[in-house]
Amino acid sequence: MYEIWSLGHKPFENSTNQECIRLVDSGYRLPPPPGCPKPMYKLMMQCWNPDTHDRPSFSDISSSLSSPDKQLLMINKEDPVTVLGGALETSHSLYNDLQYMYKN
Repeated sequence: MYEIWSLGHKPFENSTNQECIRLVDSGYRLPPPPGCPKPMYKLMMQCWNPDTHDRPSFSDISSSLSSPDKQLLMINKEDPVTVLGGALETSHSLYNDLQYMYKN
């Protein structure tokens, strides 16, 4: 999902594999790509749960993605970080309540 909302950017594109593992193990999760609505980022974060048993199943993901578009794609059109395709850095402070939920 990250690649879709970031319009093809590679996750952790400036990190080595070892750095990526260290970051994820410390609880770091990628910030949402610009234009990514909070419900979609919340689903991403659920998929990135460090406890594999608490991650959604494919059936759960499919069910979430079947929600009405109004629920999934709710954004604040006046906020520049919600513009799809913006610079990835613009959204680093977006949805901090979700971004740091697994931080040690």
